[in-house]
Amino acid sequence: MKYKVKAEQRIKDELEPIDLEQLYRDMLDECEPEVKVAGLSFCASRIVEELDPVAFRCGVCDYADGLVNESITDEIDGSHYDLREAQNIIDEVDCEMEETEKA
Repeated sequence: MKYKVKAEQRIKDELEPIDLEQLYRDMLDECEPEVKVAGLSFCASRIVEELDPVAFRCGVCDYADGLVNESITDEIDGSHYDLREAQNIIDEVDCEMEETEKA
């Protein structure tokens, strides 16, 4: 099994994919105040997601693009993973491959 394929398979098997939509919601809610209408409060993320789902999805994609290689992995079969945890697995696979080559 090739190095990259083995590393990606272990990442998928051992790590939970990151919920990019929830990360984006959290960021919106931290950056934007709640909106009050007729005595009711609404989170910014809920307003954007429900009133303009296309803009919400574009925002998720743009936000994810900014996180790639900083805190999340490149896409692996449609999902992203925590970069530090994935790097630990990659390092382990690298060591395993080196040991196999030496034997």
